[in-house]
Amino acid sequence: MDNIFLDNVARVLNVTVDMLKEDSTAQTIPEWDSLNHWRVVETLEDVFDVEFTMDEATEFKNLGDIYKILMEKVNKVKEKSK
Repeated sequence: MDNIFLDNVARVLNVTVDMLKEDSTAQTIPEWDSLNHWRVVETLEDVFDVEFTMDEATEFKNLGDIYKILMEKVNKVKEKSK
């Protein structure tokens, strides 16, 4: 996972980057409540200039899932701009 992604998630959750792992979930990070989940989604959309569908945003299982889908979206945008 890249630093921009981790830095933004950590900032929103008000935790240190070293607390975040690929398998981190709301159960493993107490600061990751439902409100902060939506703040993470919104922040990532703004920073990376993408949009998650409602289904995507509600079905993320862990931080790795979010990153994987985010990178798929970023790569699609890059491909379209070529």
